[in-house]
Amino acid sequence: MPEPRWGFLIVAYLFLGGMSAGLFFVSALATYLQDGRGPAYPRIARAGALLAPWPVSVGSALLVFDLGHWFRFYKLFVTFQWHSPMSIGAWLLAGFSGITLAAFWAWLPAATLDWFVRRLPRRLRFLAFVDHPSRERWRRPLAMAGFPFSIGVGIYTGVLLGAVQARPFWNTNLVAQMFLFSALSSGCAVLILALGAQREGLDQREAKLLYSLDITLMLLELFIVLPYVIHGRLSPLSVQRALDLILGGPFTVAFWVVFFTLGLVLPLAIELWEMRPVLLERASIHPGRLLAGVSAALVLVGGFTLRYVFVSAGQLSTFQ
Repeated sequence: MPEPRWGFLIVAYLFLGGMSAGLFFVSALATYLQDGRGPAYPRIARAGALLAPWPVSVGSALLVFDLGHWFRFYKLFVTFQWHSPMSIGAWLLAGFSGITLAAFWAWLPAATLDWFVRRLPRRLRFLAFVDHPSRERWRRPLAMAGFPFSIGVGIYTGVLLGAVQARPFWNTNLVAQMFLFSALSSGCAVLILALGAQREGLDQREAKLLYSLDITLMLLELFIVLPYVIHGRLSPLSVQRALDLILGGPFTVAFWVVFFTLGLVLPLAIELWEMRPVLLERASIHPGRLLAGVSAALVLVGGFTLRYVFVSAGQLSTFQ
C-alpha cells in the first residue's frame, strides 16, 4: 500500500481555501440582497468581505511551503496551461485573492482608513488614494466579479483530487460537488461565529438568512455523500476496495462519526431546530448564542475532517 505524500499542509490549504470561497460567496450574496436603503444584510456583507482574504492567503502560503523548493512557486505564473489543473488552480487562486483584497478595501470602515492614512510616512503619502470616498461604489461590481471565482475556488479543490485518475477513491465528479457545498457551508459557519461573538449578536433576519443558506448547503452535501457511497459500491472492484477505507477500514470513524454525524447531521439538526418557528409557524427566529456557536464549530470540524479523510484515504487507494 502506498505511503501518503500529501499531509497536514495540503489538508489545511484545501480547508482554508474553501472557507474563503464560502465567506466571499455569502458576502457577495448579502451585498446583492437589497432593501430600500441599500444592502439588506450589511453586517453579513461586511464581515464576509473583511474575513475572506485571510484564510486563502494562509492556505496558499502553506501550499507554497509544501512544494519543498518554495521559492520556485513563481514558475506557476510564467505560463498558463489550460489542460493542467495545477496551472488553472494557481491563476484561479491569484484572481480570487486579488478580488477578495479589493472587496476588503471597499468594505473597510472609513475610520480605519482615515487612521491608516494619517499614520503614513511622508514617502508613502501617495497611498492616501485608498481613502477614496467613492470606494463604496465598487462593492457590487466586486461582488459580481467574485461570484464565479468563489465558486471556482470552492469546487476546484475537489476537481484537483478528481483529476488524479490513478486514485479510485477520488475518481468521481461527486468529490468536487461535495467539496463545493462543504466550502460554502463553512463560510456560513464562520459568519455565524463572527457575528454571534459581537455584543449585539445575530439579529433575527441575519440568523434566518445564514441558517436557511447553511441548511440548504448541508442538505445538498448530505445528498452527495450518500450517492458517492452507493456509486462506489456499484463500481468496479478497485473502487469498492478503495471505499472499504471508510466502510470498516482505518478512516471509518473519522468519516462516519466525526464528519458525517458530528460535522453534518448534528449541526443540520441543531439549525433545523433553531429554524422550527419559521418552518412550522412562520414566526420569528430567536437564535441562541450557545447552539449557534456549537453548530458552527461542528460544521468547521466536519469540513476539515472531510478533507483530511479524502486526502489521506485517496492516497492509499490504487487500481489493482
